[in-house]
Amino acid sequence: MTIFKRCGPYFLIAAALGDASLPYLLGQFYPGYRQMTMLISQLGETESPVANWFNHGSLITGTLFILGGIAMWRSFSHLPRLGCWLGGAIAFYGLGDCILSSLVSISPQASFFSPAYFFHAACSGLAMVAMMTVPLLLAGLAYLKNQLGWTYLYLSLFIGSLVTLILFASYYLPGIGTWFATTRGLWQRLSLLCLYLPTILLAVTLLRFPQGLTSEA
Repeated sequence: MTIFKRCGPYFLIAAALGDASLPYLLGQFYPGYRQMTMLISQLGETESPVANWFNHGSLITGTLFILGGIAMWRSFSHLPRLGCWLGGAIAFYGLGDCILSSLVSISPQASFFSPAYFFHAACSGLAMVAMMTVPLLLAGLAYLKNQLGWTYLYLSLFIGSLVTLILFASYYLPGIGTWFATTRGLWQRLSLLCLYLPTILLAVTLLRFPQGLTSEA
């Protein structure tokens, strides 16, 4: 087992916990920033007092996600198709939601259809959809191993991520968007929680069973 493969679970844990805690750490230094109503990406806008810290932090967590994704591909080399999809989804999330979006500076006055805003939203949206396949893949693996408890847990996290993502995206819908203006930050954070928990559980399991999930009875 290579050192890189051995460090993979730590990459994932650091990426997930680091990215999840970033808005709470930096939000303390952004006067008037509200976790419930404001988007995480607003910390990286051009007029944000913590923009540099946020964007550099996103680059770091994105890189860790990519490294963790590559390590997952190596960890599941005995199941190449599963490893490819699992590692690819995690790596793509790090690239699309963290790295690419942090490299694009958005003005607070930008409209949704401005090139920079639309690129940021498209990258984040596609990356989150890719990350949603992780609990589905893990649920399928657990089902094949007749681990129904884990199967239901991963399916519940997938459903949770889907529902909260829909509620978060509803803010951008005409007519009903105003209903979600005071809770869009909450739905975004709950969606990320449902996305990150499967990744953390996967990393912890691999730390307990270094030879891979299929080595467990």
